[in-house]
Amino acid sequence: MYGYYQPDGYRQLITIKCPDHMKRDDFNDWIVDHAQREKYVPGLRWYTVCFTFNTIDYSDGSPGLPVKFDVFEEMYFSSLKDLKGAYGSDVMHKELYFMAEKGLMEPDIFNGLWAEANIIKMKGLTSPPKQKNCARIFGGCRRTKEMSKKDLKDWYHSHAERVIDEEGKMIIPEIIGYTHNFSLDDSPFGIPFIDAYCNNWWASIEDMFKTFSGDIWRGQLEHREDHIDAYDKSFFIGALATEHIVDLPNRSSSS
Repeated sequence: MYGYYQPDGYRQLITIKCPDHMKRDDFNDWIVDHAQREKYVPGLRWYTVCFTFNTIDYSDGSPGLPVKFDVFEEMYFSSLKDLKGAYGSDVMHKELYFMAEKGLMEPDIFNGLWAEANIIKMKGLTSPPKQKNCARIFGGCRRTKEMSKKDLKDWYHSHAERVIDEEGKMIIPEIIGYTHNFSLDDSPFGIPFIDAYCNNWWASIEDMFKTFSGDIWRGQLEHREDHIDAYDKSFFIGALATEHIVDLPNRSSSS
């Protein structure tokens, strides 16, 4: 049924807002140091840290809602068993303790979830792209009252179908990676703050904004606004970001 989806294991997603007691540069430096420690969790297959710099505008060009976090990190695991093992590890527990000590786990600062991951199959492209210093978007959605989980997954899949041609190629030439991820109800972080989220990758910020100037992208925004934002604009959480790939120990054998 979901022909464009290639299951890709599980994700741990964390979003963090820079607290008032920290300068943004100091916060960013701390996050990078944190990632260098946390990359040793067992079973980790891929690890990215993304620094947000703007919201996603609406189709009419007006600014989207302000981004409520300054960084999001994704940890990729091949199985739910691996994800659970990583969360239960000493490395993860120490990092969560350090984050709490820094005041980074307050409810207005921190959100976390676990998700089932799906790569959008695109002929000639591999997601996530392995090149570094990509530009990315984060697009998270909550379900409306009328939507079941299946309804939301159906809508996300239809959203991807709109930009894949009959040969299986992405019709927006600048996009080099695309994933859809669906939140699990059962995680140590409690009720997920969103029910699903997508990621798109571009080789550069310039390529990203080239996409944003086109009619196809505008049509995708309208498709989302008609089905999600029309219910409540706060049900969509969007952000533009720059990606930092964390090099893993013995990465050649773990990626």
